[in-house]
Amino acid sequence: MIFLSFNLFPSENAIQKEQNLSVVIYETIKDKIIVGDLAPNTMLLERAIAVDFGVSRTPVREALKRLSLDGLILWEERRRAVVSDISEKDVVELFLMREMIEPFAIKKIIEHGEPELLAGILVPIVKEMENLKNSHVELMKQDMVFHSTIINYLGINKLSQMWQKISDEMTRVAIYALHAKRQPDTIIEEHKMLIDAFWHCDLERALSCINGHHSNIIAAYKAKHDYKKNNDS
Repeated sequence: MIFLSFNLFPSENAIQKEQNLSVVIYETIKDKIIVGDLAPNTMLLERAIAVDFGVSRTPVREALKRLSLDGLILWEERRRAVVSDISEKDVVELFLMREMIEPFAIKKIIEHGEPELLAGILVPIVKEMENLKNSHVELMKQDMVFHSTIINYLGINKLSQMWQKISDEMTRVAIYALHAKRQPDTIIEEHKMLIDAFWHCDLERALSCINGHHSNIIAAYKAKHDYKKNNDS
């Protein structure tokens, strides 16, 4: 008996290649959404994306599924994907989560960890923020590196995973909130004050710093949001 092979099933190499392509497409679109290059309500067409990347529609579809799970895109009727907006409700919920995670981590580190060692780790991150202060998008990405370093330093994997799930959306909010009333020098100074509190193992001051930092971002977001709403109407 003769068996004919029609290559009905893709090879492992082909599957791996598609998965790699999907990751590249996912990361590229995600970054464009976070930094604001793809504005809310922008339609993402599978076919157009596939042409842009020179790929089939399969890895594009997988990338869009991941972006949907992240909350960065929404599926409308006829399976049309659009970039999601960030509402005031979304921001409030994000910062409710952030206000549970970050002060908890800071408290544990100062009471039971080695806050001076963490301060030493954070210093070069802030120096890099100073180098990037004329590039606002890169500055805010480095800002999130700073805060993620604090969370990860605690060494609680579940907490780090929870933080990771909201970090992209928080970066998106922080980039959106940058405007004349929230200058890079002010942002950098807030981080230096927190480092100083770690150096001195001063829990009360550290919590005051982080709570003030959160309040400033929310206030800046609301000011920018109100400005856009008033000028768009």
